[in-house]
Amino acid sequence: MKKRSISRARSDGRPSARKKPTLRRPQARSRTSLSSQWLKEFFSEMLAVEQGGVELYERALKELTHDDLRPKLEQFREQTQQHVELCQEMLNAAGGGEGEKSPSAEAAEHKARGLLSTEVPDNLKDINNLENLLLAETKDHWNWELLGSLMDQIEGRDLKKVVSRAVREVRRQENQHLSWNQKMLTRLATETAHREPQTDERSEPEDQEEESAEHDY
Repeated sequence: MKKRSISRARSDGRPSARKKPTLRRPQARSRTSLSSQWLKEFFSEMLAVEQGGVELYERALKELTHDDLRPKLEQFREQTQQHVELCQEMLNAAGGGEGEKSPSAEAAEHKARGLLSTEVPDNLKDINNLENLLLAETKDHWNWELLGSLMDQIEGRDLKKVVSRAVREVRRQENQHLSWNQKMLTRLATETAHREPQTDERSEPEDQEEESAEHDY
């Protein structure tokens, strides 16, 4: 009998003592726009990095001994020159002046000069130039990926249109540049690792002459 009374008490339509939890709607995050000054300085830096890349490709082509690498190096040099023009266009659209350089752009130029000033023996020039290109392309690739991730936060319809077009055009090319330079550097380094060291054969006759002279005495 007690069990029935309990069940009736629960089903008699009276409100339960427990309160249903109220669901709160998540508040939408306010999207912050990018600093226009930072954007101009970043475009200036991107321009300097791409300009340094053109010089590095020209150095690699000038000193190239593995001629099978020439077609890709020439293609990437031309594409990098196009990237220079796109970066200049973005800088102009952001209100940057002609020839205006940010501190980060000056630092990028200094780094490129350091890479270009490195001197190595002739048999290491291709490897050295590919190492330099890999460093430059790594920075290039990061620049464009960062810009792509921040593109929605750019204010100004015209500026966003210019940036969007540039990112679409360049992103895939930068992936190719980075991947190819890495693979070719690995290839040349592996070839060098299996190459026997060159010996100076000209010194052997002189050593033999000295030994024979000692025996004569």
